[in-house]
Amino acid sequence: MYGDADSSSAFSLAGYISVSLTSPISMFNRQRAITHLLLQSLTITFEGQSETLTPRTGYAPVRLCSITRELLCGEPVDLSNEGHEDSDKPCSWNVVFDIPVPGWLPTSSVYGDASVGAAGTRYALYATATFTYLDEGSSSPFSFTNFCAPFRSRVRTADARTCPITLRRFVEPSAESSSSAFPMSLYIVDAQREPETEGSVQSSIPPDVLKKIHVIASIPSAVTMNESSLPFVLRLQGKDLDNSERERLRVTEFSVDVEQVEVYRNTSSRDHLHRYPILSQRHQPPNVALRDPHPIHTLCDTGLYMTSEPSKASVNRQFSLLPPSESGLYIVSGDGRVFTHGSSTAPDENWYILETKVPIATELCLADWAGAQKRRITENSPLFSVRHFVHVAIRCEYDLPDSEETVHERLHFSLPLKYVCVPEFATPSEDAIERQPSVELQKGCPYAQTLPAYSQLFHTNGERKIDYSIPLPVYEPPSASALLTSDHNVDQQTMF
Repeated sequence: MYGDADSSSAFSLAGYISVSLTSPISMFNRQRAITHLLLQSLTITFEGQSETLTPRTGYAPVRLCSITRELLCGEPVDLSNEGHEDSDKPCSWNVVFDIPVPGWLPTSSVYGDASVGAAGTRYALYATATFTYLDEGSSSPFSFTNFCAPFRSRVRTADARTCPITLRRFVEPSAESSSSAFPMSLYIVDAQREPETEGSVQSSIPPDVLKKIHVIASIPSAVTMNESSLPFVLRLQGKDLDNSERERLRVTEFSVDVEQVEVYRNTSSRDHLHRYPILSQRHQPPNVALRDPHPIHTLCDTGLYMTSEPSKASVNRQFSLLPPSESGLYIVSGDGRVFTHGSSTAPDENWYILETKVPIATELCLADWAGAQKRRITENSPLFSVRHFVHVAIRCEYDLPDSEETVHERLHFSLPLKYVCVPEFATPSEDAIERQPSVELQKGCPYAQTLPAYSQLFHTNGERKIDYSIPLPVYEPPSASALLTSDHNVDQQTMF
């Protein structure tokens, strides 16, 4: 899928179901009997489920969607392997299907308590055929099939093997940038001072001085999963500060931390239920069990599974994405008097810019009750959500005017960050193309090349994209000879 989760969009999941017939070997006849049946129904179901399993919230399942399509429209289909009953290869028929998959579905992922088998979000296809055996084609009246015919049900069903479907979401870069795959976003922040601890009596910077500081932070609008650093820009301006305050106020250091917050729930999020069309409660467990539930669901249904701690409605897991060797602390060079920067006539019209690249760990070695700590994309689902934040703290020092005391203050704020996956269009090198042997494509392979992405052909509203840079051909009137030939053909068609 491409783009953000959207309840008004859908994607196509197409394929085919293969129905095969074979003839069983008879005990009383050397020849194989003809298999003749009447295919009454052939259904395909796309179903998604999400489960959470933690020591504090317990086990919780939810059915995300269930879409069923009947592929036989109209009358039943008569199938027979007559003429091929002695062949070792079965007779097969391929029935094409196309299912619209909702565009708001969360991606396939594994999360939760890894000690008892992690749960997660999964999708799969299920196919069922309903048919009736027609025994008129039996080659012998003494066959074992005819002998058992009165004792078996004529209407039967056959289920195909479960076909897992992996759902991934990609976001195309919207602009080219030297520092990041996505453009920078500006945030005008209201930096707040850290709360004082109980019993602490410490002088602080006067509030009327702090409120004159303007702070603007810049981070990318999105970060890809394979990036190892985060561009960060901090702009400071002392608006309405007089000259004495500019001299006494200093910025000595600032710190940046990138945090990932995972939320595990045992009930569906109300916000998610209001935004997306999840199935109603009568389609949810325990009213309708999941097709492929976690093995621990049997213990939960019987009340034998108990959490190690008192049960909670939700639990968070949060950790830093910085490498273990990085503290995220940056020292401001110079004397720290950043608000005297600029021209002497109008220093408040200039911004003092602090720019850096925050390193991000590619692999995290720590693990806890929810398994290994690893980077995930920013997403939201009924039972599990992942959010990312950039926490910034600025340390300021101020010389009190009527004493020799120097007080300090830490201003902090947080910015939302979005982690996404971008499509990888790998282009082979010329050497690899030359070394690759030539392969002749089979005639039964109509889609030999990779199809372009949906977003490259259509807009988000479904309208086809048109390249207006290609001009239309100049109109040329048809020649007289072409008109005579066309009339001659019409006359001949009229005669027949």
